[in-house]
Amino acid sequence: MALARVSLLASAAVALLALSACNKSAKLPEGQVVATVDGTDVTIHELNAEIAMIPNKGANAPRKLVESVALARVVERKMLAKEATKLALDKNPQFLLARTRTDEGLLVQALQSDIQRKVSPTTREAAQKFVAENPQVFGDRKIFTLDQIQFLRPANIDQLPFKDAKTMAEVEDILVNANLEYRRAPQQLDSLTVAPALTNQIVKLSSNPNAEPFMFADQPAGAPVPVIYVNHVTNTKTQPFTGERAIAYAQNVLQRQEIQKRLASELKKWQDAYKSKIVYAKGYAAPDLTAPGAKPAASGAAPATPAAATPTSATPTAATPAPVAN
Repeated sequence: MALARVSLLASAAVALLALSACNKSAKLPEGQVVATVDGTDVTIHELNAEIAMIPNKGANAPRKLVESVALARVVERKMLAKEATKLALDKNPQFLLARTRTDEGLLVQALQSDIQRKVSPTTREAAQKFVAENPQVFGDRKIFTLDQIQFLRPANIDQLPFKDAKTMAEVEDILVNANLEYRRAPQQLDSLTVAPALTNQIVKLSSNPNAEPFMFADQPAGAPVPVIYVNHVTNTKTQPFTGERAIAYAQNVLQRQEIQKRLASELKKWQDAYKSKIVYAKGYAAPDLTAPGAKPAASGAAPATPAAATPTSATPTAATPAPVAN
């Protein structure tokens, strides 16, 4: 594999040599500029950013070869972009829309990064307190082996008789009869990575020798609708997580929580500030979620794992389906 990688890098380097050989009479770039393309500078910063995009940064390949590959990519991209501009493709409405969306997305990421940098690091004392207050995550950490069924939440879930199911086989029968696609496979759930409340409920539910399946829901990134998880605990083992590793882990957890709180706070502040500055065309106004019977749509920003999900009861119930984790 290493030989193949070097071969690919070498091919790109040859392409760069072919490009650079065309204009030997031009004045050589100096300072922060490492190349020019029809008068447009390529800076060392662009080169380093491109190197960062190479998987493993070229691994064990020679540094100069990696630089050549990255520079070849930048040079080729600028060359082709210039050709596209000559054809006025940069004036295409679809291109302008895509560029606006990309620019806005990058600005949002920059704004989030700016907020994150302003959050003070979590202290060691706060982390130690967190470890002591959450034994089910650390000292009494549990690893659950689950028999799990996963399926996309159907629109008619209220009409399906999950509340009557006492076993995983009965849950499976309901899905088969409803012609719903599902996946059943063993899974592991580590209390180190889920909300303590969820761990407590799973321990409580699985302590009964005749424990029935329990359900929770989540909306992983990219999923069109929430995913329903129906579970039966088949094994539980205790694997303590203590010492300096636990403290460092707790610091990271608390830091992420503080960042999320700060982001949510800033978002709320800006939403309030912009409320009077946003005007919708007729028929496009945001729904009034305070109106009787109004239900918010499932958020696409839910976490990718059911870390914050909470089982509703020992039995999957259609009357009060498990909530989507927020």
